[in-house]
Amino acid sequence: MKNLALLGFAFSLAAAGARAAEPPAPPQRPASLGVDATLVFLYYEDPERAQDFYGEVLGLELVVEQAFTHIYQISPTSFVGLVDEERGMHRASEAKAVTLSFITDEVDEWYEYLVSRGVPMRGPVRDSANHPTRNFVAYDPEGYFLEFETFLEDDENTRLLDALRRAGR
Repeated sequence: MKNLALLGFAFSLAAAGARAAEPPAPPQRPASLGVDATLVFLYYEDPERAQDFYGEVLGLELVVEQAFTHIYQISPTSFVGLVDEERGMHRASEAKAVTLSFITDEVDEWYEYLVSRGVPMRGPVRDSANHPTRNFVAYDPEGYFLEFETFLEDDENTRLLDALRRAGR
């Protein structure tokens, strides 16, 4: 009987060891994203020229000034960082595969203002034929697309417009 008890104890230890060797369950996704803001970094060959444009022409507030990047506030929780390509993680490139969109109800006013400042445009302000927005695209000093747009009342835009309203717009 004693041997049987020892055998049972050894079996229990082996089973416990086998369970301990199993990989732990993967962590669960957090209940919310937990993000307080968004910050997009753009890379420039001539960061001073970009800083003048975003600060002086667009009138964005400079909130962080570091040796290699200047961060400007676009809205209460959105920011753009202008990075000196010589010191950042990436290099400026000829192809600009990024469009920075500014959602605003003042699309026409922005178009007129930017044209008056000589900012190059991709085309005139217009209602889009592809989706229910009114927009135009301007170019920043190194060719990034800056899209100024308003999302028109339409079933396609309901969720975004509701989210903007909840955010206080």
